[in-house]
Amino acid sequence: MNRPLTNICLLVIAIILAPGCSSSPGPDSISSHQVQAGTPITDCTVCHNATSTIAPNPLATNGSGTFGKHIAHVSNGGIPCQKCHFNYTSHATHMNGRLDTPDPAVLIVYFDGTNPTGTWINDTGPSTGSCTSLLCHGTDTLDWYGTSTANFQNCGSCHSIVLGTRRAIMGTGGDFGGNASVVSHHVASTGDPVREQCLVCHDQSTHTAGTVRLRNADTGASIAYDPAAVAGLEPFCLSCHDSNGALSTMASGGTATDPFDDGSTLGSPPYSFAMRIASSWSKSFGHGPSGNHPAGSKLTCLGTGAPGTGCHGNSGKINAHGSTSEVLATQNYTYSQNTITYIESDLALCFSCHGSYSGFRKEDILSVKFGGILDSDYGFLMGPNGYNPPYYSAAGVTTHFADHNDPLGSPLDDFGVWVQNANLHWFHLGWPTAFRGTATDSGITCVNCHDVHGSDTIYGAVYDELGYSNTNTLGNIYGQMTLSAYTAGLLDGHPTYCSFNCHEVQGPTRAWFHPINE
Repeated sequence: MNRPLTNICLLVIAIILAPGCSSSPGPDSISSHQVQAGTPITDCTVCHNATSTIAPNPLATNGSGTFGKHIAHVSNGGIPCQKCHFNYTSHATHMNGRLDTPDPAVLIVYFDGTNPTGTWINDTGPSTGSCTSLLCHGTDTLDWYGTSTANFQNCGSCHSIVLGTRRAIMGTGGDFGGNASVVSHHVASTGDPVREQCLVCHDQSTHTAGTVRLRNADTGASIAYDPAAVAGLEPFCLSCHDSNGALSTMASGGTATDPFDDGSTLGSPPYSFAMRIASSWSKSFGHGPSGNHPAGSKLTCLGTGAPGTGCHGNSGKINAHGSTSEVLATQNYTYSQNTITYIESDLALCFSCHGSYSGFRKEDILSVKFGGILDSDYGFLMGPNGYNPPYYSAAGVTTHFADHNDPLGSPLDDFGVWVQNANLHWFHLGWPTAFRGTATDSGITCVNCHDVHGSDTIYGAVYDELGYSNTNTLGNIYGQMTLSAYTAGLLDGHPTYCSFNCHEVQGPTRAWFHPINE
């Protein structure tokens, strides 16, 4: 065979077998990614991926910058390609082999209806080009090709919608006042917080890098949030809820005790204990890390409301922004009950968790032995069973907080007490008091007497100010508050804020610890 003709044949065969030209094109050939009937490619990652050798992978090249534009918007933000490259696959410049065109008239960036006034300009070559308007960034002057992250001006423009795995934070489905179902939130306003208020808690030094970073309220230091180790947020929470408030992170116009400049002041009624949480949290009894709970049951600040997690969140989810329950409780806790009638569901946060601990369940603390000495007339109480306790137990009362009087003249008699025998938890729950120092009447709740964050008082973790202690008299153990609770108006103010101090009227009383002798 003639050699030139042989070479031509071999060349034709090679061309036919070359990727992209034969019936079995290679993985990087354009023809292998074309869809039927010439429909424009909508899945950008078909070509733009880590294994492609002919198409740029924007999630690897980062679009320039340490926290490059594609990483920030696509990987971390979950924003689809079409937001900034709207309908680009139908343009003639798509797949022409040039990423940055030196011709400013030929664009690769087209915005969709989210940013109708945005226009890509000044694209004259690699690392050039900018936008005339970008809704999310407000009035920022962006360093498109530098190594720093953007200084976002309008948090709500991004966080009012779901972004990848991030839920909507603002708006009608968010965590703040814009959502009508949210009754308690850190920023006390009827609408959503502004950027200055967001920055009280959030560190934006590496914003959109994939990790939520918060600010120590006293030092401003950054605290990374790890969803798998929620206890790591305790320094963040306690740095604000301490005796000095937010020393270094308050918004412009705010103060250390009003860091959001929203008129809500730390430590003022009804949340008078808001500035003592840090000190209480480290005490020996109660829910804190140094408390007397077993290791697997110790709580953290934020959680789902289940044992071993935390009490603050929203409907069983970790959330420090807002909640459908008062005091940012993750389960229902109606702090201002506005009724003298005991409603069990008002205290679901306490009872649902305590249902796992024998002796501390609602059936334990609110029960008496049927027909026993504590199964008596509770006078003014109007609960679900009338004047009767809501639960009965064959074992009798187990909480060691009861009243049982021996005959008049006995050292074990409470002179002048209004009832002779009673389960004192049930007795107190129906008595009206002011709502923690406000003018709102409400039934007594757990936190009127118990420092739920932590206490140095072994008996019931009640507020240390009450000076509650136990005494052994004639083989019987009973508890009693400090004398000033009965004579000096101690219960009128912080931390209990009784609107009517019953104990000053009737004098010193005793709570029987053991034995009640039912």
